[in-house]
Amino acid sequence: MTESRIDAAQLLTRAPADALASYFALEHDPRRVQLHVRTNTAGRTLAFVAVCQTGIDLFRPLVVLRSNDAAALHETIRAALQPGRQYLLSAPPSLQPEIAAECELQGVTINTISTLTVADFKPVANILVQTSRTPDGLLRASIAARGGGIAAEAGVSWISTRYAEVYVQVNESLRNRGLGKSVVSALCAAILERGRTPLYVAAADNVASQRLAARLGFAETGAFELTGAMTLR
Repeated sequence: MTESRIDAAQLLTRAPADALASYFALEHDPRRVQLHVRTNTAGRTLAFVAVCQTGIDLFRPLVVLRSNDAAALHETIRAALQPGRQYLLSAPPSLQPEIAAECELQGVTINTISTLTVADFKPVANILVQTSRTPDGLLRASIAARGGGIAAEAGVSWISTRYAEVYVQVNESLRNRGLGKSVVSALCAAILERGRTPLYVAAADNVASQRLAARLGFAETGAFELTGAMTLR
């Protein structure tokens, strides 16, 4: 691990609330991460901002950040971001005022973070589910539509040494048939077999998505994530 990643790790825990930030700041391909860290004279890390190229959006880098010093965070944001360029953001909701002081925020959403353990997992069986890997090696589970295309798909957004974040998409005309639950179940089984903890992130007001996760045994952690787009003024 590089010195800058060692410094950034001071502000991160192994808890689900820091899972995404830990992956992108500490484990993502270093060639695709620009990590900006502020430390004090004693070597204590005050803030970091990681600007990451991901498959989530080819044109808007993902920004993850942490801080325990407001002034240091303001300085680090200004050093890390290009004015006028739009970035995707994932951050603790508590840092929103500091981020908003430097950046215009768009489409802000507060998400709940849930986890799944082997003991709590309530799998469902569906012979229509096919598991595979994406071109970059990430796990995927899908159900084909009768007329062609995909009826439902679940996949891994990223996978670290400890966690894997799950996403799910269901054809709008085929919702409320249990297809989403089926593909997420198959995906989670594969994640658990690999010794990772599945994470499920859903908008706090998306009751249907949260119910899907709860039926499979996911439990809310009490942690929240702020997502959206940001542009440095």
